[in-house]
Amino acid sequence: MKKYISLNKRFLVSISLVMLMFSCAVQENNTYPIETFTEMHYSQSYRAQEPPRLAAVVDAVTFNSEGGPEAVLNDTEYPNIKNYDVKMASELYRVNCSTCHGVIGLGDGSATKHIISKNNFYSKVNGMPHNAPANLVDSAANRLNTHDLMITYINAVSEGQLMPAFKKLLTQKEIREIVYYIFDKENGLSK
Repeated sequence: MKKYISLNKRFLVSISLVMLMFSCAVQENNTYPIETFTEMHYSQSYRAQEPPRLAAVVDAVTFNSEGGPEAVLNDTEYPNIKNYDVKMASELYRVNCSTCHGVIGLGDGSATKHIISKNNFYSKVNGMPHNAPANLVDSAANRLNTHDLMITYINAVSEGQLMPAFKKLLTQKEIREIVYYIFDKENGLSK
């Protein structure tokens, strides 16, 4: 009888430990109804590999100037060709434009060979390769020969075109800085 009780205790303790282990490992508040030993990226506290959630409330963004988001985001003080920041404009051009249009704006950037390739998606869908990116120095002199015309063109780029819609990526002030840099005959691309 003692042996039977001892065996029964061991069995109960073993079963209890196994059940305790499973109750600690099973979570019912995650992506799936039941997960055993969840991976780190499924944890509610770690979301780097999950799609983005709702954006933060606009009023939660801190501003370093007076006024609300409208006053800061709708910057109406635009630079002009005489007082634009050459250093900032050249960096904006380098980061946003030089990959396609080239370092000196001749339309010979590092992405050009892929853009005009016969093996890219555009070529396969349309039956012919895409045109090379524009020579910005030539455009500033001939086609888009005013600042406002080039700014309008950059803002009017629609989705589905090869050139990104910079209206959604850059502020109007940054777009104007880049355009002035393209037209500048002393410090910019047109020198």
